[in-house]
Amino acid sequence: MNDDLSRFIAADRLAAHLGIEILECADGRATGRMTVKDFHRNSAGTLHGGAIFALADAVFGAASNSHGALSVAINVSISYFTAVLSGTVTAEAEEVALNPRLGTWLVHVRDDSGKEIALFQGTVYRKKETLSGQRSEGPG
Repeated sequence: MNDDLSRFIAADRLAAHLGIEILECADGRATGRMTVKDFHRNSAGTLHGGAIFALADAVFGAASNSHGALSVAINVSISYFTAVLSGTVTAEAEEVALNPRLGTWLVHVRDDSGKEIALFQGTVYRKKETLSGQRSEGPG
């Protein structure tokens, strides 16, 4: 991970507050994890869907910005498959499509056993600015 990307990821205060860690990030891919704590639970005692979404979104943000262009979400969705009671959940983002202005990623969220608990899809708009604050050359 380069310095600009590391600083960008570290600046996500919500992810830090929730205990989300970005483990790897480069070339349109990222992996992150979050250990389930009591404050992550919903009223039914399971991992809150919003916490799962936040993990997937943080990993999506890291992956979509890994090329250096400042990228902001314009459309996201998530499907939940099964509840999680405890342990660590991991999210892995994979780039599906990328052009100068738009990019799409899938984020697979899994429990400790590797079972997929959710699938997140996100599309970003890639701005002219880079993570270092410079304007990039190119269309748009």
